[in-house]
Amino acid sequence: MTTSKQTNSQEKARAANTGDGTILQDYKPATQKQLADDTFLNKLYDILEPERLLSVTDNTTIYHGDEVGKTEPTAGTIALSITDKQGKTVGAIFFKPNTRDKPIVIDPTGYGTIVIGSTNPNSEVIAFDNITDMVDAYIAAIGHDKTLIASTNKQKQVFTIQHWCSTRRVVVPMTLDDKGKKSLLAGVKAQALITTADIVTMLQANESYEYIKTQADIIELADTAHYPEWRDDPQLNEPMVYADGRFELYHDGLFFVKYNLDDPANIIFKSKAFVCSPIEVIAKTRDTSSSTWGRLLQWRDDDNELHKWAMPSSLLQGDAREYRKELASQGLNITPNPKQRSYLDIYIQDYPIHKRALCVDKLGWHGEQYILPDGAKGRDGKELIVYQSAHAINSTLSQQGTLAQWRDKLCKALAEQSRFVFSIACAFAGQLLELLDDDGGGFHIVGSSTMGKSLSLKVAASVWGNPDRYVKTWRSTDNALEGTASEHNDSFLPLDEISEGDPKVVGKVVYMLANGQGKGRSTTTGHNRIAKKWRIIFLSNGEKTIQQEMAVAGQKTNAGIEVRIAHIDADAGKGLKTFDSLILAETGAAQADKIKELSQAYYGVAGIAWLEHITSDKAETTATAKQLVSDFISQYSNLAPQAHRVAKRFAIVAAAGEMATQADITGWQAGQATTAVMTCLDNWLDNYGRDGEHEQRQIIDHIKAFIEQHGSSRFQPCYRNTRLDFEERTPNRIGYRNMDTGDYYFSKETFDSVCAPFGKKKVLQVLEEADLLLLNQGDRKIYKAPDTLFSGKQRPSVYAVTADILSYEPMKKDGTDGTDGTDYMQQGIALSHC
Repeated sequence: MTTSKQTNSQEKARAANTGDGTILQDYKPATQKQLADDTFLNKLYDILEPERLLSVTDNTTIYHGDEVGKTEPTAGTIALSITDKQGKTVGAIFFKPNTRDKPIVIDPTGYGTIVIGSTNPNSEVIAFDNITDMVDAYIAAIGHDKTLIASTNKQKQVFTIQHWCSTRRVVVPMTLDDKGKKSLLAGVKAQALITTADIVTMLQANESYEYIKTQADIIELADTAHYPEWRDDPQLNEPMVYADGRFELYHDGLFFVKYNLDDPANIIFKSKAFVCSPIEVIAKTRDTSSSTWGRLLQWRDDDNELHKWAMPSSLLQGDAREYRKELASQGLNITPNPKQRSYLDIYIQDYPIHKRALCVDKLGWHGEQYILPDGAKGRDGKELIVYQSAHAINSTLSQQGTLAQWRDKLCKALAEQSRFVFSIACAFAGQLLELLDDDGGGFHIVGSSTMGKSLSLKVAASVWGNPDRYVKTWRSTDNALEGTASEHNDSFLPLDEISEGDPKVVGKVVYMLANGQGKGRSTTTGHNRIAKKWRIIFLSNGEKTIQQEMAVAGQKTNAGIEVRIAHIDADAGKGLKTFDSLILAETGAAQADKIKELSQAYYGVAGIAWLEHITSDKAETTATAKQLVSDFISQYSNLAPQAHRVAKRFAIVAAAGEMATQADITGWQAGQATTAVMTCLDNWLDNYGRDGEHEQRQIIDHIKAFIEQHGSSRFQPCYRNTRLDFEERTPNRIGYRNMDTGDYYFSKETFDSVCAPFGKKKVLQVLEEADLLLLNQGDRKIYKAPDTLFSGKQRPSVYAVTADILSYEPMKKDGTDGTDGTDYMQQGIALSHC
């Protein structure tokens, strides 16, 4: 029995297939039985008018378009009609129930759509690039006044959208990361509905189409034709016209493009030359004197890591290979084609960017901001400040894990380990140097192999980055270390294993690092180049002291070395090598393995948190640091000037550790950083000497050591009332020894060589102040030997050192004999062999 609804549907179907729309002529509306329980088709059946779904009994032969005569296997399918702008059926989508077969699309004209609601020309058209999304959106949006376009052929979709744009407002839905579709539709005169989620999914979640539009960005594809990626700063994405083409930046690279001028839509390329992977010119840079101009560049490598480089414009003059090498080494892919490669020079130099940035020539503090290789921390100034260098910096600052993980699993667990707490506090100290007007300096942890020295460096390095990359080595030239120090200005530099360095330059490097200035050099034009400057805290280690390492090359040291790099014993004195206790494991080796594992799992986050803390209020940071340093130094009030200078460096380290603790970065208790630093300072003082100038002790010990080594071989014996034959009796004689008093007489002509590396004037002053120098001519240091030793001969002019030097010990300030040893400090002093 035929119902009135079915009769009405058949009539509508016949009406829809009259005229030119012959493709579905005579097919009847499908029944639910014919849908064969297909979920998708039954959903369509419930929503649509019955005549919209037709039961197709035969294969379909195409009579229109470019595929005339082609037959599609449509028998047994359910068809959904496709119409043109006039509402005539020009094609169909054929679905086979309960199969995974792709729908068959017949659209001979190439411009068909599914219409929802009114066919009024003012209706909005939504364009999809596949049938499934189109039909899903059709079902979800049923009842709205919309038209939907779909095509499985991407290029065909472009022309279809262009066709409908002449009479309708076409909107193409896409997500932010749909780079392929944005590139495909570049230049099309349509709107793009940019959403963070798929529009079909949003519609199926019962979000209204109007609501979706209010939550999305709607852009004109024609306006962003050549920049398919949606960016926050459209100025960076404008094409640059050059010669008979223009540079265009796509998601997949920078291209030099020439267009086919016969194409009215301006979307067909005549030629498209690849220059390099995407690179942006962010700003023009210059210094405070409006010189040293450059370009701030930004790009990503193949691992999607962001790189920034403020490149001096001078590198574009002459041979441009050097700057391209820097870009390539940082992951920019540059074409090997010589002509296309030269386009990069033109693009960087001539790109019409109007934004300005202030360039600085060193990292670290600049006013209220702390400059990093790829940005800045601190209160924003009036303009962008960037670090500009002739070389792209491959920053060793990197992060892995969270601050809580680094703090709670690694740093907090080391709170009782004096050498590790000291090393970590050193990592925070470099940023305080400028605030405290201190030049910085170094520390050297010395001890036997497998003591744990390198591990303490790696834990400290984990404050700023991956320890394997952040820790540097002594196995570098002094020029290379100069560049490294400059890149660590106002920060922390760990140097591993001094034995790998060149003994000939170790002393020079220590002076250079601590003094904060590199070599003076001239330019190719003969002008003096400004020397690099820095302030750093550097932490070194090794099995030998600096003195011992220099002695290998036959070099001698002086007190200046001891002041600039303070030696600390790696052995904590608890029978556990570097450790004070076992917390993380049952043995020292297992604990070391655990610490190493944690430092490689969590790193870099503490340093960034530290910078954010100290730059939030630079004035308050400075005041806090000064107070903490003052409190620390007040506990060492009786130190001599040189020792006081070193103690202040320890105080800065303690202040940094306490401030990082206050900022909830370390997880330590208040005072734990100070306790650890005091332990290390006391160790240094025990070796260095708490009283008097260390250089005085070194000088006296130097002369004493010479006498002990050469007293019986190079000093000619002299006896009272004994006539001496002054013919050469003692080979390589350096002077005389008064055998009655035990005093030593150094020949005036040879004393300079004995004093080296110390100056003769300083040596004589120290010996006189210690009451170890005999005088018999008033203020003159030259001594006239007694007549009784040289009767009948002219008495020689000598420098006379008393025998007391062999038992000399410095006096403490309380008047008692000093017994502080010099331990390893004296082992490196090389004796003169004149």
